[in-house]
Amino acid sequence: MLGLDQMTEQELLAGLYRLADGSIGRSRLPPSGQFSKDPIEGVWATQDEQNLLAEMNRLMDRRRAVEGHLMRVRGQLQSLSRHELGKG
Repeated sequence: MLGLDQMTEQELLAGLYRLADGSIGRSRLPPSGQFSKDPIEGVWATQDEQNLLAEMNRLMDRRRAVEGHLMRVRGQLQSLSRHELGKG
């Protein structure tokens, strides 16, 4: 599999579409324990909610990475130099 920095504009766009397709149709949970007075079900709902938030965060990080590389490929973004990163 190619790294993002080795992908063409078309490959990056396809990657964005795949990310969007992967996030469509995911269930939405009610706030933790909203429909149950059972404390164990409340704990499970909280864990499910945390897992979904972690997955959403991972997908958004990946999307931002792909969008950043796409902008660079299109000439809309340039990589920072070592000096600009504070390492030089």
